[in-house]
Amino acid sequence: MSTTHPLYSGNLGHMFGSYSRTITTQADAVLICGTYVFPEVFPALADVFAPQANIVHIDLDAYEIAKNFPVTLGLVSDPKLTLAGLAEVLAATMTPQQQAGATARRATLKAANEQAMAAQRAADDAVRDEVPLHAARFMQELAQHVPADLVVFDEALTCSPDLTRYLPPTLPGHFFQTRGGSLGVGIPGALGLKLAYPDKTVIGFTGDGGSMYTIQALWTAVHHHIPAKFVICNNQSYLLLKLNILQYWRERGIEEHCFPRSFDLNHPVVRFDELARSMGVAAARVETPDQIGPAITQALQHDGPFLIDLVVTNHVPGATIGLQCGQ
Repeated sequence: MSTTHPLYSGNLGHMFGSYSRTITTQADAVLICGTYVFPEVFPALADVFAPQANIVHIDLDAYEIAKNFPVTLGLVSDPKLTLAGLAEVLAATMTPQQQAGATARRATLKAANEQAMAAQRAADDAVRDEVPLHAARFMQELAQHVPADLVVFDEALTCSPDLTRYLPPTLPGHFFQTRGGSLGVGIPGALGLKLAYPDKTVIGFTGDGGSMYTIQALWTAVHHHIPAKFVICNNQSYLLLKLNILQYWRERGIEEHCFPRSFDLNHPVVRFDELARSMGVAAARVETPDQIGPAITQALQHDGPFLIDLVVTNHVPGATIGLQCGQ
């Protein structure tokens, strides 16, 4: 759209006092709501928005607004109330042509998303029975066994797309993720959710690298009788670090070479099922397709905390160097 709309009127005007402003809503306008923007993993040294873009940032946390990049307008306010008010304004001011354009864009985006999802599911089916397993194989079967009100803590990281493809977060208050880029919150996060939702099935997903930061939380689960379930996506490496350094090499024209040995967790191999049992948590190790169903059934039926050590491929997407380079 290329017309202007009053950002504040009615409830919004009351909420923010007498301050009012008009912005131009164009294709290069950006609305950021309820989240931080571009955490400093790979700092961008140049502007990331179009030169004339209007940037509006809405958050309850004033610290995050314009923290990394300047904004046209920053609002310290409740995102839910603010978006509701903004929707009222747009409904009252959009022309029929603009409404038709918005409807068309939604349809286009929906079709593109559905096409991408179908392509990804087809790719999952193509490697369905491969060993080492692909995480999608496990998630697909897990989705057939869990209750509709499953509560998920997702720190699966590189396996998160597989998780959300088959267990999409469509139920409010039932899907939680790590924030801030730090590792190790998957297992303790699941414990907190189980305490908050004692009558629901709670599963925490994490990686093998991330789990090693807080593996002692398994002992806490037994000590305090917290019957959460855990899935460790075990690719025997810090795959996210490999993807990050691969991006770094490409951005700077550095030829691919051996990944740092510290990025691997296979010398020696960590047996997370045995580690869990040593702290009193029942566990199963899944390495082949036929082991998936029994492990899921055992986890869901077990009256107490349970861990699945899910061994998945350590293939690095997009890399041309060998997996065992330098090992």
